[in-house]
Amino acid sequence: MPRFQRVVDRVFLVGGSGYSDPADCLVYALDLGEIVLGDSGLGPSWPHIRRNIAAAGLDPDRIHTLVLTHAHIDHAGGAAQARRETRCRVVAHDLDADAIESGDPVLSAATWYETDLDRVPVDLRVKGPEHTLELEQGSLRLVHAPGHTPGSMALVWDSPEGRILVGQDVHGPFAASFGSDVAAWRRSMQALLDLEADVLCEGHFGVYRGRDAVRRFIEGHLAENR
Repeated sequence: MPRFQRVVDRVFLVGGSGYSDPADCLVYALDLGEIVLGDSGLGPSWPHIRRNIAAAGLDPDRIHTLVLTHAHIDHAGGAAQARRETRCRVVAHDLDADAIESGDPVLSAATWYETDLDRVPVDLRVKGPEHTLELEQGSLRLVHAPGHTPGSMALVWDSPEGRILVGQDVHGPFAASFGSDVAAWRRSMQALLDLEADVLCEGHFGVYRGRDAVRRFIEGHLAENR
């Protein structure tokens, strides 16, 4: 099993199926002078993700910010342990933050995994359509992309190698039990297309390189969910 994948300089895939545990979402680490983690996996494999971060040449104790792209447990389950160990700030959109802080078993999809979400405080609640994190070596945009859940977000970094879009769970799925809205999702996907990203780091399907590949992936899912 590989320990990590270099996506571009300073962006690494460090968790998920093939890297930590099949139940984890794909976890991405960005080194912008301060280490930012996009999601944290289901929870039990957090020590493995930590080792992968170290294998990529980053100090996991220096994780500054953990951005939870949405409330689902396969993305947020490791957040409480990560925050305890690294004292990182946890960031989530306001519309999903209550579910994360309360460990809501339905809105977090924990019932799907037959486990519990370890509650964690959300240190920064993103409100509105966009928020920018100013870091030592660059700016990271957090873009509200509702649909899969009400508070789903994407991360956008304009790297020297092109625009990087960490667009977790672009593919869905959708369920009334956790507040999905397919019409809102379609609008969100169009907004992500308008970003013209050069690389898409998706939550379960992997990394797509080149604007044409990114567009084909998103448009393909739009076609499946009319």
